[in-house]
Amino acid sequence: MFPNDYLNGMKELEIIYRAAEANGLPVMFHTGTSIFPGARNKYGDPMYVDDVAVDFPKLKILLAHGGRPLWMKTAFFLVRRHSNVYLDISGIPPKTLLNYFPRLDEIASKTLFGTDWPGPGVPDIKQNLDEFRALSLTEEIQQQILSKTALSIWPA
Repeated sequence: MFPNDYLNGMKELEIIYRAAEANGLPVMFHTGTSIFPGARNKYGDPMYVDDVAVDFPKLKILLAHGGRPLWMKTAFFLVRRHSNVYLDISGIPPKTLLNYFPRLDEIASKTLFGTDWPGPGVPDIKQNLDEFRALSLTEEIQQQILSKTALSIWPA
């Protein structure tokens, strides 16, 4: 199922999106590829979220994994295009984060830190956090991504 399948008769999706939008709850979409058996990677293309962002402008949308590794530019574009679309960086090795998103500082206010732990290739949360803190990002940008964005997304 694609995120925009409500346009093709999946009215249940529209009901979910409207309820989340009305209650200020974010909806997270898995974007990017998966190595797990049976995973259908075509569903990870974040461009299908574009319709959702247009049709539900008050719905907070999180792009899990930032489209890694095939669709990072698409995810970056959507975060910049839509005021209601946010980037989740879980599952992206912190050491490579700025390779994938060299202009991360431009969207820090819409970027959410995560680890995707426990998962393949995620050794532990502390190591991920230490590697993130070692990036050439200002303390202000790091705090935005580590906590402030999350506090702005979820209702109090």
